[in-house]
Amino acid sequence: MLADIEGWPEWNPSCAAASIDGPIEVGRLLRLKLLHPRGRIFHTRPRLESIERPRRLSWVARATGARARTEVTLIPAEGKTVVELTTSTSGPMAFSYRWVMRPKTQALLYGTMLGGLVERFE
Repeated sequence: MLADIEGWPEWNPSCAAASIDGPIEVGRLLRLKLLHPRGRIFHTRPRLESIERPRRLSWVARATGARARTEVTLIPAEGKTVVELTTSTSGPMAFSYRWVMRPKTQALLYGTMLGGLVERFE
């Protein structure tokens, strides 16, 4: 499900639209239309950074002086799957990204995403 970028809106309530500029491979541009927890739509165009099938997918959104990285890892554990999501922001202008996408905002956005993933399997 993670590798089906264009299918993200089917299970992720935070994702209004998603597309990729070709086959899923490192360097490909994603076009995401996301729903901010406060209700407004925003667009982002990260690039796939790493793919380790079937366990890991990461992407990086870039802006002048800032890099925002997201990584999702699937970890098998006693007949279940643990989903680990990590984010990091770097660069001299990283503070501006963190000002707009505060930790609470990111937690709500990604919490909704993970909740939708869980519901898909229940």
